[in-house]
Amino acid sequence: MAVAKYLTYACLWVTSSCAQPLIPPTAIDWLLDCPLPAAERLDPEVLQRTQCGTVSVPRNHAAPRQGNLRLYVTRVGARDPLNREGVVFAQAGDAPKRNQGGTFAIHLTSLWGAYSNPAYRTLVNRYDVIELTPRDLGNENGVEQAAQDMEFVRTQLGDAQLLYLGNADATRLGSRYATLFPERVMRMVLVNAQQAEADNPFVEHLRLKEPTQQDSACINRWVGDFLVYGKQPPPSTRCLDRGTDE
Repeated sequence: MAVAKYLTYACLWVTSSCAQPLIPPTAIDWLLDCPLPAAERLDPEVLQRTQCGTVSVPRNHAAPRQGNLRLYVTRVGARDPLNREGVVFAQAGDAPKRNQGGTFAIHLTSLWGAYSNPAYRTLVNRYDVIELTPRDLGNENGVEQAAQDMEFVRTQLGDAQLLYLGNADATRLGSRYATLFPERVMRMVLVNAQQAEADNPFVEHLRLKEPTQQDSACINRWVGDFLVYGKQPPPSTRCLDRGTDE
């Protein structure tokens, strides 16, 4: 009886029910364990909700016969999966974090969990956070293919739309994705854009900048409210990136 109770508990913990997994079988090959860097100090509670996997995507989405690449996927599941509302794609954008195998999504979710306001509670409780290893975002073709990769993974996850948070050169990826698939973007936050991307009028977006350490708090103040509620900061907000309007 004790063994049966343990197996039932394990099944509920991993999938919420044995008959209906949180993520149906897809082209994503979910791994039993996450090969995360041993030196990283990661939140144990977040790690319990983290899955890692690989996905095979075309090397060139316009010419699938040129072969495939395998990309690494990290998913931090919603704390309340039965009331799950959607998915946030989060990309660090800078090379050091890209090489840490999905830990940006884990650190980001841990940061959100430390806030007590309703927006961040909603993000942690009801949204999965996905990090996908991108191509080389330093060139146009890499951004194009990475945007197609993101769309492929979105279809595998089964969400009709996504939220996006991109930093540094990952803002180019977000902007390109919004151009190609505007109907798939619910809201998008671009932080520290590396170059002036054209704003898509069909996508609800927020551009923020972080010129000083002090402005980190400003950014954290607005990201949650915008992603969850679409609440824009006032024009006087010091970390607001006005792009070419400045």
